[in-house]
Amino acid sequence: MSKRVEISVFSIVTLVVLANIIFKITTGKNIEFFEIMAMSVFSMFLLYALTWGNKEEKNGIFQDEELGKRITVIASKISYTILYFVIMIAVLADKIVNGTSNVFLLAVFVSAMIIFPLVQYLVSKKYK
Repeated sequence: MSKRVEISVFSIVTLVVLANIIFKITTGKNIEFFEIMAMSVFSMFLLYALTWGNKEEKNGIFQDEELGKRITVIASKISYTILYFVIMIAVLADKIVNGTSNVFLLAVFVSAMIIFPLVQYLVSKKYK
């Protein structure tokens, strides 16, 4: 499938799902878990299609080339940091709104604090 077709398809599907969510909000209906997940998945595919080149068309940056690997490493570190702060804000907001902390949210927060350094340690052991 060409890059242009991928981008078109994922753009249309993402907009359709978004329109459905907006419609449900305006009509007072509940938004289901599936709709949120579908929006996330199709947005992810759209961003992936926008970011990486197509080997068949020989255009753009390829994920398995040196530049693509460097982009992935930098983006991973930035994404981890942003996600960590989003979870921290969610924990603080939960504490302020409810007066107590959600144990599962705290477990996710603690996991977010530990996962990156743990993975770094395990990867470094591979090279020692």
